[in-house]
Amino acid sequence: MSAARPFGIHASRAAIALMSVAIAFSSSSYAQDADATEEASSDDNVIIVSAQKRDQNILDVPAAISAVGQDVLQAAQVDRFTELTAISPSLTITTSGNRNQNPIFLRGIGTFSFSTAAEPAVLVMIDDVPLLLPGQALSNFADVARIEVLRGPQGTLFGKSASAGVISIVSQAPANELTGFVEASLTDDEEFRVQGVISGPVDENGGFRISSFYNNFEGFLRNTFTGNMIGQEESWGLRGRFDYEVGRAQIQLTADYSEFFDNGGDNTFRQVTRTRADGTPANRQLDLTGITPGPTNRRLRINDEAVNDSKQLLLSSRFSLDLDFATLTSITSYQSWKYRAQNDQDLQPIRDSFQDSVYDTRTVTQELRLTSPTDGDFDYILGVYIADGDTDRSFVRLAPNTPPLRQNWDSNASVRNYAAFAQLGYDISPKTLVSLGARLNYEKIDVFFQDNRTAIPGIFRGSDSDTAFTGKLSLQHFFDSGIMAFTSVATGYKGQAYDISSGFNQRRADNPIRSESSVAYEIGLKGDALDGKAQFQLVGFWVDYDDFQAQGINNELLVPQFELVNVGKLRTRGIELESSIRPTDGLTVFASGAYVDAQIKEFSGANCYFGQTVAQGCVRNPASGLFSQDLAGKQLNNSPDFKFNVGLIYEKPIFGDVELVLNGNYTWQSGVNFDIGNNPRTKQPAYGLANASIGLQGDDKNWQVSLFVNNLFDQDYVTQIIDDTSTRVDPFILLQQIPRNASRFFGIRARFGF
Repeated sequence: MSAARPFGIHASRAAIALMSVAIAFSSSSYAQDADATEEASSDDNVIIVSAQKRDQNILDVPAAISAVGQDVLQAAQVDRFTELTAISPSLTITTSGNRNQNPIFLRGIGTFSFSTAAEPAVLVMIDDVPLLLPGQALSNFADVARIEVLRGPQGTLFGKSASAGVISIVSQAPANELTGFVEASLTDDEEFRVQGVISGPVDENGGFRISSFYNNFEGFLRNTFTGNMIGQEESWGLRGRFDYEVGRAQIQLTADYSEFFDNGGDNTFRQVTRTRADGTPANRQLDLTGITPGPTNRRLRINDEAVNDSKQLLLSSRFSLDLDFATLTSITSYQSWKYRAQNDQDLQPIRDSFQDSVYDTRTVTQELRLTSPTDGDFDYILGVYIADGDTDRSFVRLAPNTPPLRQNWDSNASVRNYAAFAQLGYDISPKTLVSLGARLNYEKIDVFFQDNRTAIPGIFRGSDSDTAFTGKLSLQHFFDSGIMAFTSVATGYKGQAYDISSGFNQRRADNPIRSESSVAYEIGLKGDALDGKAQFQLVGFWVDYDDFQAQGINNELLVPQFELVNVGKLRTRGIELESSIRPTDGLTVFASGAYVDAQIKEFSGANCYFGQTVAQGCVRNPASGLFSQDLAGKQLNNSPDFKFNVGLIYEKPIFGDVELVLNGNYTWQSGVNFDIGNNPRTKQPAYGLANASIGLQGDDKNWQVSLFVNNLFDQDYVTQIIDDTSTRVDPFILLQQIPRNASRFFGIRARFGF
């Protein structure tokens, strides 16, 4: 347990997080839960999404979209953002010790970078508010209505940080009647979770919703040096939403605050070779007392346990005015994220290498749009968007025995973004529609960097701007059978960026990384069958990326170093299928699958992995004397070729007003290589995960008690493999990131509401 911030000191915060539970049960009024009320008042077979900035049936949208509701999240045991990979086949997430360096990938495309200023390829939004940094998204799910995953470039409506897609989190709205619930769960590996909600009307024109959560987990890795558990977590949050209608105007105000603390993220040893091929000792400087390196190793031995300390505030307002001919909508937001990451770099019980990084991010956004009705032959969305973001970051690396690795710097990255967008739709015939969208984006970026390693700090500044145009054209046709066919072409764009990381100098300040662009082609079928009991989406896609931004090594320097670089051209193509069926009352079966071929088309000058030979593609540049490889034709890292999931939700009355509830989900993916350089030592074979639960509930959904199991078959897997081998530690040292879900655990969950 880290001495920086002991666990168990947050009793007051837990009390705040549970405040709404006490309020909920102090009332003597009874009403249905908000979820049940909404379900009862809507068609269960219609899934409404806002993927095109207007509410639509998912089967009417000419795009590849997944929409996951609270029932599917519970069936798949998805409680955290990183666990979304269990139910979205085209989604993968690579984890590390720094929450802001956990890239999100869709269809094999994502952005991994040490730079503070590099924007993600997959945009995460909460209630129409875009998050500036990817680390802000990695939180617990609480009071979520649905999650929409939009695959492929979405720059026309969502902007420059959506070159690979968008993940949109939609929160629950206020209920029409006074309602509330409290839900708690306890697991055999010592995790306790509780959340509470109270919601209802203030009068006939509006209502409120207050939700809170608290989570405490005792960890799952053992530090043999301190005896503490690693992976401990404590988090809490409080959220309030107020909706009100005045004449033709609608107002929505939201405030969301959360804190997250854990001591996880450290790697464990997967392989440590102690004897060289000639029989001489190797890597004997490593203290492995109590540790047996291997794929199932859940022990480490360090003196500095990790710290991940996050505090996030999100304020937003949404104002809509009905103008008869269109609806005018204004969305304003302010977000603040303070995050500290500390970790032991040497994985030893001595301070040989230790990192401390602090982020302070502030963002203001404003969107104004005019949305027409869709009951005529012509419809439109016109909008403007402004964003102003600043991130201060300090970074210190202590390395007593290796002076070149020492770092001490402060930085500021700022971005000003201005955009205008439009999407026009026209009904060529009652069953054939065409849509054309465009976005003009202007961006200004600035950097300040101060190197504090010398008596007189080195100061570097830079400023640049860029203008880009993106567009989308789609055509869709509705057949009499209820099937809709569509095809589309879209362009994507991800803005230029400064490589703000260790080693930053005026050369980097004068030369920001070029913007990334893409062209996407999609063709698909959507529809329902069996009298509306079954729904499906089948999409084929082909996307080409140019000037792809990725973390690499600049071999053109006298002393090669890690830098954010434009690696060349990529291509991702494949097929995605999603379906659900309700064969009988009370039973829903859902399934999805994807084949994704994510391939590098051009990437010369990539760094070789340790020990790579000329025969394996590592060649020497006669001019520079440096070795590199050409990755053209290689697969992208952490992108499985095949992935699918299948699950069920079953509810059946058994006696009186009591129902039996069964949930299950199984996910399988093919093997991946975690290294973009295709290092054969960083491969993970295929694996599958099963989750299940069984319980009882009231037929009014006001209470439920269930037993659940995560990773039923106790399948080992990792979320990262790192080859730490170098000339300094020869031969091989492999590190790995093991998630908590790589071990089977059981739990009980209870929910009571009114």
